[in-house]
Amino acid sequence: MKPLSIGGHLGAGSVDIVAVVVLSAVAGAVLCGLALAAYRQRGTRAYLLIALALSALFARPLIALLSGFSVVSAPTHHFLEHALDTLFVVLVLGAVYYARTVEKRLDEEGQ
Repeated sequence: MKPLSIGGHLGAGSVDIVAVVVLSAVAGAVLCGLALAAYRQRGTRAYLLIALALSALFARPLIALLSGFSVVSAPTHHFLEHALDTLFVVLVLGAVYYARTVEKRLDEEGQ
């Protein structure tokens, strides 16, 4: 097996970067779980979009770990991370827009 090197940036055996990526994955998993629980309780589209955005955030360190174990190439790793960043931003903006305009309009029509 090839030594671990996250995203092709570092040499073999960098424990610090591996610890940060693993900590990021654990924190992302917790946030993702909390967001999914909030969506399950509230059931609105805005909560779904936020849960999906946090799922994209959680996927980033997983991609880094896959790259570190040479499952994903460095160029693919970088492409996927930037794609996940873009997806995160689009989903958060969509959630804010939906919560501020669509849900507000639905509430006004229901009253």
